[in-house]
Amino acid sequence: MSDIRIRTARAHEHERVAAVTVDGFRGRNSAPRPERLALLRDTPGRAAAGDLLVAVDEPNGTLIGTASPLRPGTAYARLALPGEAELRLLAVLPEHRGRGAGGALLLEGIGRARCWGMRALVLDTGWDNVVSQRVYQRLGFIRQYAREERENRHRHDSPGAWRGPGGSKPGTGRWTGPVAECATGP
Repeated sequence: MSDIRIRTARAHEHERVAAVTVDGFRGRNSAPRPERLALLRDTPGRAAAGDLLVAVDEPNGTLIGTASPLRPGTAYARLALPGEAELRLLAVLPEHRGRGAGGALLLEGIGRARCWGMRALVLDTGWDNVVSQRVYQRLGFIRQYAREERENRHRHDSPGAWRGPGGSKPGTGRWTGPVAECATGP
């Protein structure tokens, strides 16, 4: 079994990361609407809004997953309040699921949020994405139904809001996962 390493995507990998994102979300819904497809493919925009993480299958260097930790107030962060980072678009290629890449991407997202000085990380996931929600619960995140009510619940892609670890009150609880070094980059 090979190892999985999490790091920031390099600029020359953005096109491949876009393909991994699209392939990772394929099958969850029917063909994505054009605006959703544009979001999945906008790796430079996601990187500029926070960071663009990749899961790399070592030693062969294959990109197998991605996630976008986002700073509050940026174009792609739709749930984060001041002092919170947001994680969106966590995707793992179907043939690599079940190996821990998704959890590792989430833990690194927690580390990035901490390095940015955020008090919490909010997860944005489809309300029907129960596979991801099980991972989030296992890592101590709690679903925030009140935040979901702020969104248009009639849209198919409206988010499920998860906050944590540690509860729904700002500043409570503790972070889980490794303490990431506060330097980002390749």
